Amino acid sequence: MKRLSLTLLLLILCIGSQAQNIENYKSYIKELTSKKYEGRGYYNEGDKKATAYISKQYARIGAKPVGDSYFQEFSFDVNVFHGNMKISVDGRELVAGKEFVMREFSNGAKGEFKLYYIDQKNFNIEKIIEDFNKPEFENTFIVVDFNFLRTHSKEINRLYKTKLRGVIKVWDVPLKFYKAYSSKVIDQTIVWVDSTFPKNAKIIKIDVDNELLKDYKSSNVIAQIKGKSSTDSTIVFVAHYDHLGHLGKDIYYPGANDNASGTAMLLSLAEYYSKKENTPNYTIVFLTVGGEEVGLLGSTYYTEHPLLPLDKIKYLINLDMIADNSKDVYVEISEEGERGLERFNSINKRLNLFTKLDKGELAANSDHFPFAQKHVPSIFFIMETGDAFNIHHTLQDNYENLYLNNYQKMFTLITEFLKE
Repeated sequence: MKRLSLTLLLLILCIGSQAQNIENYKSYIKELTSKKYEGRGYYNEGDKKATAYISKQYARIGAKPVGDSYFQEFSFDVNVFHGNMKISVDGRELVAGKEFVMREFSNGAKGEFKLYYIDQKNFNIEKIIEDFNKPEFENTFIVVDFNFLRTHSKEINRLYKTKLRGVIKVWDVPLKFYKAYSSKVIDQTIVWVDSTFPKNAKIIKIDVDNELLKDYKSSNVIAQIKGKSSTDSTIVFVAHYDHLGHLGKDIYYPGANDNASGTAMLLSLAEYYSKKENTPNYTIVFLTVGGEEVGLLGSTYYTEHPLLPLDKIKYLINLDMIADNSKDVYVEISEEGERGLERFNSINKRLNLFTKLDKGELAANSDHFPFAQKHVPSIFFIMETGDAFNIHHTLQDNYENLYLNNYQKMFTLITEFLKE
């Protein structure tokens, strides 16, 4: 009876601990997706507000900085849309963030412009180029289906050498930022629109401001928890905290799944391993990076200016968009990460957590890639087959549209890996 009572007590404590973990996880995401952080972009220094919050959480938890500070500063140029954001077509105003968004390297525009629809059935690029070299087409936008544009990009890109003023790219819903930010600006204005854009409009009126911020200063947030081992090998967790920020003055992108979910998991893991009974075997470094949406800038900067030797990283684990209802998990690894993936597969099979860890080809799509390029054993987890993934880079990527049913599975997969 005493043994049964003790078992029951341990079970209750375990369930209570898991419940507390997920409640903290949820609170981190709620906070990071709130308006005060401005979409964790560069409007009103939303990224800096996010790094201040993250560093305070690491300090509260007991994860120490690597060196004298939690922050590793880096700088870059970035094109932003923080001012006016209005577009109307033949007098009908389009809804920003829903019916249109801007291409990341787009210039702004102010005024009324003519529309020129690309005829897909009778496509003749020579005729179009001839038209756009005429003075009367100097203030004209082409309207083109995005899928058609992709298959005819070589020909249509020739228009950028004419008097072309801009491009309207028609894309299916949900309309999203194809990419988030750019460090350059082209001469033309490039607008994504959804499929409700009229088929035969005459005039588009645009009042869109852009600004190329030069030498913008952001930072990575880096913390550590010392392990039991006397070796200087480390386990590094990486997740990007930055997101899309603003589209105009009033619209911000919460970025709950992308990537408040990964950032919150790093904080949850730090909280877990800060407890004496969970002291890890190896020192764990929590690398919360910025500039991912501009082109993996924070992680790249770290690999070029590491605070701890890269060759001492036993494994680097990147967590990006993990608050989803996927039954499987997409994985990428560096060549040196193969053995680690074998261990993850063994744990996943033994505990029956996910249907599979679906290995794909290594790509420059998240913050593991700069480390993989430096031959660090790198493993990347992302959930790409769930409902939340389908709305990333849209306004719908908010706390209400997250799926938290896989939190404990992912947490267990990672903590079991670190036990072995």
